[in-house]
Amino acid sequence: MHRSLTKNQDKKLNKFIDLALEFNKTHNIFVRKNKDEVIKKDFKDCLPLFKIIKDGQSVIDLGSGGGFPGMLLAIVKPNSKINLLESSIKKCFFLRTTIEKLSLTNTKVINETIKENNHIGVFDVITARAFASTKKIITLTKNNTHKNSRYVLLKGRKKTIEEELNDIDKNQYICEIIEQDTKKYERNIILIKKNE
Repeated sequence: MHRSLTKNQDKKLNKFIDLALEFNKTHNIFVRKNKDEVIKKDFKDCLPLFKIIKDGQSVIDLGSGGGFPGMLLAIVKPNSKINLLESSIKKCFFLRTTIEKLSLTNTKVINETIKENNHIGVFDVITARAFASTKKIITLTKNNTHKNSRYVLLKGRKKTIEEELNDIDKNQYICEIIEQDTKKYERNIILIKKNE
């Protein structure tokens, strides 16, 4: 799938995508027809996170859904603690089954709807893909960060991101947009950390 992956990681990623497509036939966890479409639209979208998120960091993926990016991170970051937050029981069942089938010991599913003042825990990295506005994510996760925590958010159009970032207090947070080299769909990543 990608040259930076080990054979074992590549095998697990392929198996994960196969399991997702199989489960999707009866439970509709995402809108994808085949493996090629998943690789182009989901895997490649999440690929930059492999470099941005360091091995050994604790991560929470908000609204994990079909497992992008959370399950991918679980596979390629074996020394990281990956937490998959998902409110849908059906999607949690898929995630738990997949974790078991792939023998992932670093991954935990949290079947909850995130709320302000939650007690889910504190994480080094908070990530999300198509979950909520940037401001809402920051508001909901105030309890889940320490002074060096970072947000790594997979987003779409730069214009929309810039509008979202207007709502963020720049005295409190440093925001950076990382443009992705995508031809068909405009994709970008937002990196946010606290301004010390």
